[in-house]
Amino acid sequence: MRKGFCCLFVCLLMLHHATVFAQSGSISGRVLDTDGQPVTFASVLLRHFSDSSLVKTELTDDKGAYQIASVANGNYLLEVTLLAYRKYLSGKVVVAGNNTAMPDIALQKSNNTTLKEVAIRAQKPFIEVHPDKLVVNVENSIVDAGGSALDVLQHSPGVTVDQNDNISLKGRSGVNVMINGKIQPISGQELANMLKSMPSNAVESIELITNPSAKYDAAGSAGIINIKLKKDSKSGLNGSVNGTYAQGIYGKANGGFNMNYRNNKFNFFASYNHSEREGFNHLTLQRSFYTNSVFAGAYNQDNNYVYHFHTDIASVGMDYNISSKTTIGFILNGESDFINRTGNNYSIVVDSASQQPSSHFTTQNEAPSFWNSYAANINLRHTFDSSGKVLAVDLDYAGYPSHGTQDYTTIYSTPDPEAILHGDQKGITQIRSFKADYTNPFKNNAKLEAGIKTSFVTADNNLRFFDQTDTGYKADISKTDHFIYNETINAGYINVSKDWTKWSTQLGLRAEQTIAKGSDVTTDSSFTRNYLQLFPSFAVQRHVDKNDDLGITLSRRIDRPSYEQLNPFKYYLDPTTYKTGYPYLNPALSYSAELSYTYKQRFITSLNCVITTNPIVEVIQPSATEDKVTIQTTKNLTTLYYYSASGSYQFQFFKWWSNTTNANVYYSRYTGDIAGTNLNAGKVAFNIYSSNHFILPHNWSAELSGFYQAPEQYGYMQVRQMSMIDIGIQKNLFDKQATIRLNAKDIFWHGYPSAVSYYYDYIESFVARRDTRLVVVSFTYRFGKRTLPQSAKHSGGAEDEKKRVGGQG
Repeated sequence: MRKGFCCLFVCLLMLHHATVFAQSGSISGRVLDTDGQPVTFASVLLRHFSDSSLVKTELTDDKGAYQIASVANGNYLLEVTLLAYRKYLSGKVVVAGNNTAMPDIALQKSNNTTLKEVAIRAQKPFIEVHPDKLVVNVENSIVDAGGSALDVLQHSPGVTVDQNDNISLKGRSGVNVMINGKIQPISGQELANMLKSMPSNAVESIELITNPSAKYDAAGSAGIINIKLKKDSKSGLNGSVNGTYAQGIYGKANGGFNMNYRNNKFNFFASYNHSEREGFNHLTLQRSFYTNSVFAGAYNQDNNYVYHFHTDIASVGMDYNISSKTTIGFILNGESDFINRTGNNYSIVVDSASQQPSSHFTTQNEAPSFWNSYAANINLRHTFDSSGKVLAVDLDYAGYPSHGTQDYTTIYSTPDPEAILHGDQKGITQIRSFKADYTNPFKNNAKLEAGIKTSFVTADNNLRFFDQTDTGYKADISKTDHFIYNETINAGYINVSKDWTKWSTQLGLRAEQTIAKGSDVTTDSSFTRNYLQLFPSFAVQRHVDKNDDLGITLSRRIDRPSYEQLNPFKYYLDPTTYKTGYPYLNPALSYSAELSYTYKQRFITSLNCVITTNPIVEVIQPSATEDKVTIQTTKNLTTLYYYSASGSYQFQFFKWWSNTTNANVYYSRYTGDIAGTNLNAGKVAFNIYSSNHFILPHNWSAELSGFYQAPEQYGYMQVRQMSMIDIGIQKNLFDKQATIRLNAKDIFWHGYPSAVSYYYDYIESFVARRDTRLVVVSFTYRFGKRTLPQSAKHSGGAEDEKKRVGGQG
């Protein structure tokens, strides 16, 4: 049935094309200049003869040729435009099946010489190779026309967007997404909603940075994706409204709007988004305990959790042009989250002697919680002169208060009494940050960048547990905890770069000092951290010829633990299982090197090597102090060696069928020692993502994509394979001002994790089935001037700290 379903989809698609082609034709020809030379990258617009409404757009190739396929029979006009040339408009063009060959079109030069520089810029190649990054110029993308910024990102080389809208670069998750050079403090669904509401024609280019230079925060080893929006000084109002509904086992809905108004002196922007989501996590576990390799008992557990999310996110801001050289702005962000999780656990206790079930217990739990955030940013940008000398300053404050309760009732089949546990958590995390960046270009294609940053973070969280007794609730000191964490990071960097005809280089150095103190008030214990780290970066690129580019990048990066990972609070699944943080985590430090080769600007192959000390990994380990109790936490291993060969290849099989395929083959080896178990394990694995995009007549398009992840090693876990197939169809309405989409995600429901963890005296196997198989319908309407890009979400200088807040951010 599964194979038949895919075959049916492809057959219907081909039948649709065959039917359309029988009632349509095509138009082809060449565009030349007055000297008879081909004109490349000219826009060829097909319009209805009756009302001049736009039908299709194509670009001329390097021979000046164009072909517009799948044109319905009828009467049309042909318009050709290119900056620095006069617009050409044909007479009536009749399409009556087959191919209509047009005579050569001779474009006349425009007398307006001020367009010369812009015309050269408009002819940028699809992919530009720089020493420290890859730039995808998407301004003239036909595939993504009428789509969203997320569509553009999904078709960029090496970028994968999974079924949960998590973004990875060359197979490595945790990538930082920037807009106009500002890291977005959001991820997952919230980031996806913002990118879906942003029209693709507002995007100028995508910068893919696998080894960031010294100007960026040293945090994060997965790389950076920078979305650069078009700059436009026109006045006016624009924005969009959007709504999405998804149905799996449970329903999920969200909707919102964003708007932007600009005139000569100020730019005002605002957005709001509301979401209601329900989902589930069906977790099955088999846990076996041993003593000196002798079986000591086991649990077979079945957990069902249902959760409900209620989220409101709003932001408002303004930029004011004090003069032609100076702009000051502010932005206010707020978020309110209510999360209610209810669950049932059924556990079978396996006896050590008979190795048969001897008893069981059930646990019912409910954990409602409120997570809020508020943030403010003031920013200043001053341009000193026409050479491009710029000073940018950001001042930030953010607060993340939270309050939640946990209630657990456990009933045993043995004479043990019923156990009732109540937990109450209150906390707040606050971030203060200052950042200044200076850029100084030179006349010989060289540039100097320098900057400083300081941030101060405080986190105060108090969790109290109570056991119910005959006389009421009694404090449980063994589970109660009050944890306070303070952290200061001071940073400075300098970065220089220079371009020659065939060579480009970049060299930078960043220094970061970290001063931290964690205090456990309950146990009267504390720890301190005070260290200075240097983060060099180097990149060189060789442009061999018009088809071949080679590049090398080297960098050192750091991954600091999130504040949630440091917090020793306990969140219980049942009496034998809980999740907690580990306050003694050290930051992970990585050295990364990459060799890349680009062929014809569309086929990119790279070799990567990353060596990480103290890698931070999630572990599920037996407790060292409690009998037959399992802890889910994060720990430092000793080293992680990661070697990979990745490729990103873009194919154009037909005018209407394009394909982007990303593949990554890698070897990961972990070393460490946790719970008395020495680890020295590695495995060769691979993943592949392939997306097929079909352009259909009458503003329809379709997509068929698939993802496969082979079994891999992750710390002490051996993770099993997973796969996903997604299909979708899209229609642009109202002259591409609106878009409606219908998608089916993870249609065979294989996109959930499962793994086995091996320790000396403990083995655990789990399967976590989640609500990933969905049917999604979404609608986006963009209003105002479409040539006016929406304002980027200015995020200030504290975004690395905000991302580390974790569940509170």
